[in-house]
Amino acid sequence: MPTIKRMPKAMFPIAILLIVTSTATAQDNVGSIDAAKELLAKESYVKPPEAIQRLVTAPRHLSVSLTQPSPDRRHFLKEQSEGLPSVKAFGKPHLYFGGLQVDPAANRSRALTTRGAAGLSLIDATTGASTTIETPKGATISGSSWSPDGKQLAYIANFETASHVFVADIATKKSVQVTKTPLLATLVTTVDWTTDGSKVIVVLVPEPRAPQPVKPAVATGPQVRLWTEGKASPQRTFWSLLEEPYEKEQLEWYATGQLAVINVKTKAVTKIGTPAMIMSADASPDGQYFRVTTMQKPFSYIVQYTAFGANEELWDANGKVIASINKRALREAPDTGDGDNAGFGRAGGEGPRRGLS
Repeated sequence: MPTIKRMPKAMFPIAILLIVTSTATAQDNVGSIDAAKELLAKESYVKPPEAIQRLVTAPRHLSVSLTQPSPDRRHFLKEQSEGLPSVKAFGKPHLYFGGLQVDPAANRSRALTTRGAAGLSLIDATTGASTTIETPKGATISGSSWSPDGKQLAYIANFETASHVFVADIATKKSVQVTKTPLLATLVTTVDWTTDGSKVIVVLVPEPRAPQPVKPAVATGPQVRLWTEGKASPQRTFWSLLEEPYEKEQLEWYATGQLAVINVKTKAVTKIGTPAMIMSADASPDGQYFRVTTMQKPFSYIVQYTAFGANEELWDANGKVIASINKRALREAPDTGDGDNAGFGRAGGEGPRRGLS
């Protein structure tokens, strides 16, 4: 028969004490939870003093920054903002190309779609009086630039599917569109003037334009990614990198534009050279030569587009290369910087993510 083991009498006080203690602890826990619930039920927002409320909720986009004086020092230019960009603007489809964000519907940098001003106004430097410049409806404004004599103002008007250059007459406050062909504003997002103030220098969508790359039904190469978690890497971590050959073709297509000079009065267009991946262009004082920087292939899967190769050259008015100023090769060397950003990818961190699939 089974035997029954009895607890020694000396253990009874201890057992009773444990039961009482456990019960008390459970009751204390329930009480604490009830007290926390009661406290949370009484919680509410606490408003700061009225002066602090006005400071925090002030419409900062209405602040005036006198940082764009006209060459004759008679006016300041103010880009009028409507405040924070809309969700619609931020939600518009866009593409990533190794750090370059492109609005494909409008052939421009995504920043021009999400960050443009709502209008322009002039502030008199002596009286402080403000007058509005007429700008096209339905467009945001960016890249404004004074003419050398201060009598005109060129700017980019960003519409839903295109960006165009407009020039405003300071005397009449009226604006006129000077481009018929849309801008290619992916790499060059500003407008420049010739020294005599009669022409603007722009990068246009090429005409005719090569057919847009079509993603192949069957991959022509691997999708490239990298994962080095837990391993020391001398490279930085980049949030956007090219991943496949098709993206390289897309980047070249969206970055290739036609350098041109446009007469502001006659709207006559003079093409300079052939289409290229133009990153910047500056005209000589007489308008006969241009210092042009172009992005060069090969592209990379492990660094962003700003580290791709580039040629800086001197072109004549026909686009012929007169001299090579500087050639920069693709920079894929490990990062050796000691700044805050350079710490990414070092020991204890991650490097660029790459793999074959």
